[in-house]
Amino acid sequence: MYQDLRAQNTVFTGMMCRYNQTMAVGVSSQVEVVNGEFVSGNYFPLLGVGAAAGRVFTADDDLHAGAHPYAVLSYAYWKSRFGGDRNVIGQTIRVNNYPLTIVGVSQAGFDGVEPGLPTQIRIPMAMAQTVRVGFTEMFNRRQRWVNVFGRLKPGVSIEQAKAGLQPLFHQIINMEILQPPFRNASPYARQEFLKMWMDAMPGSQGNTFLRRQYENPLWILMGVVGLVLLIACTNLAGLLTARAAARQKEIAIRLAMGSTRLRLIRQLLTESLMLSFAGGVAGIGIALLMSKSLLAFLPANISGYNISSTPDAQALAFTFALALLAGIAFGLAPALQATRPDIAPTLKDQAASVTGGGGQISFRKLLVAFQVTLSLVLLIGAGLFIRSLANLRIANPGFRTNSLVEFDVNPRSVGYDATRATAFETRLLERVRSMPGVHSAGLANLSILRNNEWDMWVTIEGYRPGPGESPDPHFNSVTQGYFDAMGMHILNGRNFAEKDTLTSPKVAIVNAKFVKKYFKGTIPIGKHFGVGNDPGTKTDIEIIGVVNDAHYENLREQIPEQVFLCDMQRQFFAGTVYVQTDRDSPSAFVAVRSVMRDLDPNLPITNLKSFDRQISDSLVTERLIATLSTVFGVFGYLAGSDRSLWRDGFRGDQTFSRDWNSHGSGGDRFGCRLARDARGTRVDRRRARRWDPAAWVITRLVQAQLYGIEPWDTPSIAMATVLLAAVTALAGYIPARRAAMFDPLRILRYE
Repeated sequence: MYQDLRAQNTVFTGMMCRYNQTMAVGVSSQVEVVNGEFVSGNYFPLLGVGAAAGRVFTADDDLHAGAHPYAVLSYAYWKSRFGGDRNVIGQTIRVNNYPLTIVGVSQAGFDGVEPGLPTQIRIPMAMAQTVRVGFTEMFNRRQRWVNVFGRLKPGVSIEQAKAGLQPLFHQIINMEILQPPFRNASPYARQEFLKMWMDAMPGSQGNTFLRRQYENPLWILMGVVGLVLLIACTNLAGLLTARAAARQKEIAIRLAMGSTRLRLIRQLLTESLMLSFAGGVAGIGIALLMSKSLLAFLPANISGYNISSTPDAQALAFTFALALLAGIAFGLAPALQATRPDIAPTLKDQAASVTGGGGQISFRKLLVAFQVTLSLVLLIGAGLFIRSLANLRIANPGFRTNSLVEFDVNPRSVGYDATRATAFETRLLERVRSMPGVHSAGLANLSILRNNEWDMWVTIEGYRPGPGESPDPHFNSVTQGYFDAMGMHILNGRNFAEKDTLTSPKVAIVNAKFVKKYFKGTIPIGKHFGVGNDPGTKTDIEIIGVVNDAHYENLREQIPEQVFLCDMQRQFFAGTVYVQTDRDSPSAFVAVRSVMRDLDPNLPITNLKSFDRQISDSLVTERLIATLSTVFGVFGYLAGSDRSLWRDGFRGDQTFSRDWNSHGSGGDRFGCRLARDARGTRVDRRRARRWDPAAWVITRLVQAQLYGIEPWDTPSIAMATVLLAAVTALAGYIPARRAAMFDPLRILRYE
């Protein structure tokens, strides 16, 4: 389809395709696993990427399958692995145990079209079927496996490209539906196939799963950081308001002497900007010191990603722009209020005018209420994320996780054919099971809790799908011993056995949810199903057992209908070995490496770790949000309650309110309440009630990131409210108590 689109489209100046895959690269006697990429011959020309040494591929390097055994190294890999030696051009290396000639090195700074994941080596797409061992469907039109990029012609928009591609795309699928694979397709399947359409998306940012995985969590954290900034800014606004009010007489004198209001506003704004600028500089300094700690959240299986958390020029520009905006936005209101005094009464020290009356007090009360509201939102959010993470950690995955070790191995990556791979699988599992302390071991073709998915349409004996329904359970291929290693239970029937071989009848084990949906809970032992949903599909796979339900892709997902095929009947040995052992993980790691060296020292193993570590890696986004939201929640909490801020910030606002209430008209009312024997504790309570139920509404925005709880989770809200109420009461207690201790007669006689 890519070749058809490239040859016949009218909207692109050129098109290229690529497919990324890890590859085992052998140089001399050393073999290492690197990130590789199969690329079409016009990959480099279309991207405008040249060579730092030798040459890059051209269209002539991608004409005939298996006829172009070449490789282009990335600049970074050339420097790190070969020391930048230009003599490597023309040398032979082995990729997946196949000899390739290095023809060039791509230009410096180019890592590929998958941001964050640098590619070390690139191979012509025509070599994919040769180098990608076991891949036999290079030209199968039903096997869609490449990413395709096109460069738009001048003046052509994305929308025009979509419209221009549809006629060609429908011409292609109308041709495909006449091919043999559709011979037995039902009329409904044909109809749905012909309804497809082709989308086109901007390609300038490449294609990466990191963006998809972390985009929403990072937006949430951005919102949390914004709340912390607002808390700090409201505190600063309160401080500036209190300071400006204390300078009312000075400002009145300046105005009386002819100074303009605009000039005074500029002066006060300059002071505010100096504070915000100093905060921005301090923040950047802290970011530089702490940036590397952020990368500790990333799981080990993406350690090859080229990710930097060090602030770049854009981050610095954004920070300073935000600091400037905050200084202006939160310094302007205090400046405007401070430069509107009633000059004559102010010069006579009449306190009611000095403070500007009730309007300023209402403004300061609003700042305090706003600050407490934001602090409450942060604390509730942190509580929700922590409880959500805790729920995920204690969730039952459906298998035993303790004392479980896993590692990935792929003998086909170093040239094993099906027969050798099957023999190696048998020897490896025998050796691992014989290690001291090992209770059981098995292999799964698809790793667990790594967001992997393999599903296929099936035809099930005795089950009649509804209109438009196509049963598509999840699949995995496992060996004998897998369920024992995972601590899963065979509920009915039997486990895989040695008699299940390539020549014996095909067998499968399904989970309880599969039975519940497709067999209404009746025991399906002896029933059959087949892969495919076309009428007449052969149902030649016998169900021999039922296993308990378990999570598959991640702990958040709903448990799917699951089918386990017998790996010995597929002859495609590659995947993850799971080892149940009572030895500690480091000892088990040493033993596994020793076994692999004995069996084949040139076969690399990857992702060797305990399953507890895998669970932790699978919860990376939840840990990131829970940890950082807690840290920022504490920052917001401290900004509102820090002892150093009580005097000028939180306490400054309330103390100033006390001053107003003990002078002038407010003082009259306050003094009268005290004269009527109003108890100080009642005054304290009036000063301490400072929170807004809007926090409950805001927490609903993070509902998608929660697990096992609702946004209105009572314990989280109650704990945050009690904590912040205690802090607020403590912050307001000292000025409120001091106000309550004034002599009523002294206040009433003030004027």
